[in-house]
Amino acid sequence: MKLLTLGAALSFSAAAANATIAVSNLQGEQTPNANGGSVLFTLGVVALLAISGLYALAASGRIRALPLMQNAIYAITGFYLMRGLFLLPQLFGYNIFSASYEVGTGDLLLSAAALAIGVVHMVGLNRQGGGTAA
Repeated sequence: MKLLTLGAALSFSAAAANATIAVSNLQGEQTPNANGGSVLFTLGVVALLAISGLYALAASGRIRALPLMQNAIYAITGFYLMRGLFLLPQLFGYNIFSASYEVGTGDLLLSAAALAIGVVHMVGLNRQGGGTAA
């Protein structure tokens, strides 16, 4: 399995997890990771994660090339890595998103997941010689 295909699967999994959070918030249940964010914002995140997965599939050659594919896959990889680097201050108890909330386990897991997906994308792009399959 190519690493970018794995990265796509991870992006789709993250989209599904966020969709689950949005649905549970619509039903009035509070999830531990739903820091009071709106359902529309969460659905926007779901859409971005799904699009990220599509671009990773296109970069791995599994589907046809998408518009601005090379620029997009590098930007997506960079965003995952930047989001994942929030893990460092969080490990020391500093919540980079809000000083009024303590860093929870969910925050650490989300940052670690973003970092892992970013590393998978980065290594996958590196193994392809910095280019995309199409």
